[in-house]
Amino acid sequence: MDPITHLSSGLMGALAARPYFPKSRYFIPLCLLASWIPDGDIFFGNGDPEFSLLHHRGITTSFFGGAILAFAMAWLIKRAMPTTSFGRSFVLSYFLICTHIWLDLITTYGTQILAPFSNHRFALDGAFIIDPLFTGIALLIIVGALIYKKSRSRIALLGMLWFFLYPLTNMGISAHLATKYAERLNQQGIPYEHVHVTPDALAPKYWKVVTTTGHMYMQDTIVLFGDKGNIQPERYRRADEGMLKTLGEQDSMFRTYAWFAKWPHMTQKTTPEGKEITFGDLRFQSTNPVLKRIFQDRQPPFTLTAYLDEDGVLTGWKFIKGASSIGETTER
Repeated sequence: MDPITHLSSGLMGALAARPYFPKSRYFIPLCLLASWIPDGDIFFGNGDPEFSLLHHRGITTSFFGGAILAFAMAWLIKRAMPTTSFGRSFVLSYFLICTHIWLDLITTYGTQILAPFSNHRFALDGAFIIDPLFTGIALLIIVGALIYKKSRSRIALLGMLWFFLYPLTNMGISAHLATKYAERLNQQGIPYEHVHVTPDALAPKYWKVVTTTGHMYMQDTIVLFGDKGNIQPERYRRADEGMLKTLGEQDSMFRTYAWFAKWPHMTQKTTPEGKEITFGDLRFQSTNPVLKRIFQDRQPPFTLTAYLDEDGVLTGWKFIKGASSIGETTER
C-alpha cells in the first residue's frame, strides 16, 4: 500500500495502545516508524531494478524479518522510554509491522511473507495499491478518535478492524464478480480457462478482470452495478516462457522478471538491428477509463524490453520501473 495508509495504521495503533504505555512525546513517532520501517528496503540496491524486483517486499516484509525489525524497534522504544516494558514494546512493534505486511499482502503486488525460507510472492488481491476510500475512512476514524478523547483508545482499536474488514469484503466481491463475468463469457460463447477479478483504481466502483484463454490474456473492466452488455476485452499475447528462459540465460534480469510477473505478456517487432521484444505484466495495466486517461501516453510500469541482433543474441535491455523506484527507466 501507499505510505499514507501505512502511517495511518501506525497512528491508529498508537492511539489504541496509548493507555498501556508510559506518557512520552516519543511514543507516537516511534509507532509511526514501526508502521513504515518494512519499506526501508527502498534505500538499498542503488536503484538497480533487478535488486528491487527480488528484494522489495522481501525479507523486511516477511514474518521472520518483521520479528527482527520488531526486536530493533523494541530496543529503540526502551532507549527512548526507559520505564517501558521491552516485551510489551516488542508485541506492539511486531503488531504494527505485521499490519504493514498485511497491507502489502492484500495488493496484487504481494509480498514474500516466508522470506528468507521461500521467495514465493503471496498476494490476496483485496485492495488497489492506492485506495482513496480505504485510506480516507481510516483517516476519518483517526480524526474521530482525536476529537473524542474519552473514547480515543476504544475508537482507535475498533478502527484497526477497518484495515482488515475492507480488503476481506473486497475479496468476497471479487469472487462474486468473477463468477458473474464467467457467466457472461459463457453466454457469449467466448472460451476461457480462468477468470480473475481484482480491485482497480477507484474501487469499489472499478474492478479489473484478467481472463486466461489459450495463448492469450483478455483484460477488461467491470463497473460495479454498471453495464452488463457484451464483453469487449483487450487481448494480449501471453509471454513465451521458453523465450524468457533463453533470455534469462544471457542476462539474469529476464529470469528475475519471469519469476516476478504474474500475467506476463509480450509484443515483438523487427528493427534494422534485429528484434525488439517487450514484456509487460497485466497487474500494472488497466482498461479502467480513469487510468487510461491519465497514462495514455506512457508505457506501463514494470515493462521490460529486450534488444536482439539478427542472430537472436541479446544486445541490451530497457526496464520501466514502478512509481516508488529511483528514476523512471534503466537501460543496459
